[in-house]
Amino acid sequence: MTTKEDLLFIYDVQLHKKIKRAGYTYLTSAISLSDRRFWLYPRTPDIESIMTEHAQLTS
Repeated sequence: MTTKEDLLFIYDVQLHKKIKRAGYTYLTSAISLSDRRFWLYPRTPDIESIMTEHAQLTS
């Protein structure tokens, strides 16, 4: 069974582009109830590493 903890909800367009450039495909894209687009990715160590790197570069 897949749980919420197995998924990453990416709201940052630049982060989404970095993950996509790294060769990963999102599971779906949607618009939240607050009218924000997000991309849903599986939680993997590689994607989490991209997220960590992105956070360090943008802070």
